[in-house]
Parts: sequence; C-alpha cells; structure tokens
Amino acid sequence: MNLLHYHQWQGRSNDCGPFTTAIVLNTFRGEKIFDGKTLALEMNRPRLRWHGLLPFIVVRRIPDWATMPWGIADALTQHGVRARWRFGATKGDLLNALNQNRIAMPIIGEIDLPRRLWAHVKPLAHYDPQKGLGFIDPAHPNAEIVWQNENEFERLWRNWKNLLVETL
Repeated sequence: MNLLHYHQWQGRSNDCGPFTTAIVLNTFRGEKIFDGKTLALEMNRPRLRWHGLLPFIVVRRIPDWATMPWGIADALTQHGVRARWRFGATKGDLLNALNQNRIAMPIIGEIDLPRRLWAHVKPLAHYDPQKGLGFIDPAHPNAEIVWQNENEFERLWRNWKNLLVETL
C-alpha cells in the first residue's frame, strides 16, 4: 500500500487523528478524496450509530482538540474501511499488519501528569531492523518516511498501554 502518496500535513493543529484517517482512507480508495481538515470538522460532531435495535452516540473527538481511538475506527468504518481499536497490541501485531497489507496506527505519547500529557497517531508504513519503524507522519511537513528508533517507539507506545487502531 502506498501510504506515502497520500500523506497530508496537519500543520500546527492537534488533528493527527483526522489526518491519519484521511491518509488511510485515500490509500484504500487509491485516490485523494478525503481531506484531513474536512474530516476533523466531521469528526468533531458526535455520530448516531445503531447496535441492533439500540441507538448509541459515538463521540469521536473532543472538538478541535483530541481524537479518540474509537473515533478513528468509526470514521474509517463509516467510509468503508473496516477497523478496530484495542489496548495490549504487540510489535508482532504491527509486523503482521504490514505483512497482511493492513494498516496499523499505533498511538504513542507521554502521560506524566500534571506536567505532560500528549498522544499522537500515525500510520505504520515500513519496518527495518536497523532503522526501526517507518511512519507516514501527519505531523511531519514532508511526504517521506519518518523513521523512529524501536526503543523510543516502544517506550512511548507503552505509555498508552500499546493502544492500536488497525484496519481489518
């Protein structure tokens, strides 16, 4: 899958979730249809979903600030790409996704209250034992693979209990 071709830069926004969602949707569609800014506005609004006969409201984002992992999975599914989110994923899960042409979107960050609290999501595009994990990072202004050292990645991912959004 050519995630790199569909890179979008989020600029100075906190919209890594909607921009990652747009990158993934465009990759699956094979054309540039979805825009991260537009998806951010769409995901700001709660969405009514049905579970059998029961309605429930999905809050996908705290408007203009933070996107929830279930919000990314919901937006992907709404637009035709089956996805899920879960805690406790492993490096093996990331590599399996790459090998199976699925897209893994790990959520990394710091939880050091009250000083620091941040999270970031980005789609995984490559793995190299020497370079580490290669991402198409919406926080990076250029359309290029951004490599992250495995030790740093694992520490930041572990902070969020190995939270993963993935296509199915």
